Amino acid sequence: MPDRKSYISHALAAALVAAIPFAAWAAAKTGFSGHDAKQPIEFSADRLEVQKEGSVAMFTGKVEAIQGEMTLLSDEVRVYYQTGNEQSGQVKSGLTGSVSRIDSRGNVRITSRGDTAEGDWAVYDVARQLVTMGGRVVLHQGGSVVRGSRMELNLDTGQARVQGVASTQGDQRVRGEFTPATGDSKKTGESKKTDDSKKGTAQPAAPTKN
Repeated sequence: MPDRKSYISHALAAALVAAIPFAAWAAAKTGFSGHDAKQPIEFSADRLEVQKEGSVAMFTGKVEAIQGEMTLLSDEVRVYYQTGNEQSGQVKSGLTGSVSRIDSRGNVRITSRGDTAEGDWAVYDVARQLVTMGGRVVLHQGGSVVRGSRMELNLDTGQARVQGVASTQGDQRVRGEFTPATGDSKKTGESKKTDDSKKGTAQPAAPTKN
């Protein structure tokens, strides 16, 4: 059974989140933190079209973009890149130059180290290490889920800020579902301590600081 205090605190947090108008729910840290935006980006898709004298590449059909531990999936991806600059986000798709921005539309899904962000569209500003998502936004973090209409995801700090969706009352609310912590670890520790006492063993004392 979940620890009662833990359950109440999580339930209260969920209620407060649901009551915040215009949104400012922020995750302390997600699996997107510490992302290295200077790593090469590998693209794959059904079709590729180069536009505007080679400064824009359009990928369509089951698009997949991988940069380090982060993967982006979408129906359509438009890549803006700069030639003659290979400091960050170099493209691996037969194109040369470095990516400055990635615009994605249609069933956008971004994952990194177990956390997932979903939306109808997304803009990845490579230099700022910032992903902005919109539409039906859903952030999955561990067993918790947060829904909104817009999200800013900082790939350096891992912080996510979610704005709310319009409700039937005409205001905007962020909605969240949080998984309460369990007391299993506490119970396990107590059980182990009891067993040790029966066996006549003792845990070593923690070292004291001089």
